[in-house]
Amino acid sequence: MLKGGEAVGSNHTPMKFAALVVMLAVATSPFVLPEDTSRNEQARQLFESLFTPPGQMPVQDLVAEGEELDAEGAAGHLVQTARTKYFFKSPNMLRFDRVGTNPKKPFVNQLHVTIRDGDSYYIFVGHNYPSKAGVDPQIAPDSLPFVLTRYKKDASREFYYLGSETWKDITVHRIQILNPADPGWTAVCWIDSQKRVPVQAEYTVVAEKGAKPGKKRVVWSDVRQLPDGRYFPYQAQIFVDEKLTSMRVYKGVRINVGLDNSLFRPIPELEQHR
Repeated sequence: MLKGGEAVGSNHTPMKFAALVVMLAVATSPFVLPEDTSRNEQARQLFESLFTPPGQMPVQDLVAEGEELDAEGAAGHLVQTARTKYFFKSPNMLRFDRVGTNPKKPFVNQLHVTIRDGDSYYIFVGHNYPSKAGVDPQIAPDSLPFVLTRYKKDASREFYYLGSETWKDITVHRIQILNPADPGWTAVCWIDSQKRVPVQAEYTVVAEKGAKPGKKRVVWSDVRQLPDGRYFPYQAQIFVDEKLTSMRVYKGVRINVGLDNSLFRPIPELEQHR
């Protein structure tokens, strides 16, 4: 029977016990302090405002010219391997035009085009049909600063504020980024919140099957102010397991120029774009 809306009789004791279990579970569960939530929201905002000063539109597209250098030999001297032009259109359309300059490498002085559209990738060498194609790896390239590309899996990212510190006479904020949709990937990024640019990031490198995961570290420098007021790093040094492996150097950067989707077609015009 019912009494005052409460079950009585044989079911009364089990219901009290269940309620007690729930109360104990709540009492012993981790408690998130309000200040922790606020700090983690600050971390998310730091990431979302990269390259976007107050009053400016986020980066919708980008054109950057430059060169790529790779470390060679036991001493690891940097040698130019390509003249480059990078095209990006939000959220994840990429085109890299490379002309090889290292006589020790194949395809020297030949245009090498890579296109990624978020679903597939295509590589063209000297012809207007792909020499190779496959599934887009959906990994942000080192050729662009951290991190302009966005993929569907990135919507589940989690941000954690790790504190502030001094970096070459400036104050930077350190944030950690995790992604339940991409559990093999983690990142810690150091951000100059005044200029809204990253100065360093550390990633987990997903290793080949059977090998231990490695660490990649990218350090950005030579930060310059663009005509629209935003700042952009013109140099990136890339380390794998603390060994310098390559460098990216920009010669010119233009942002939000209105790139057309046709630039990222699977069959592009194999010529240098202005």
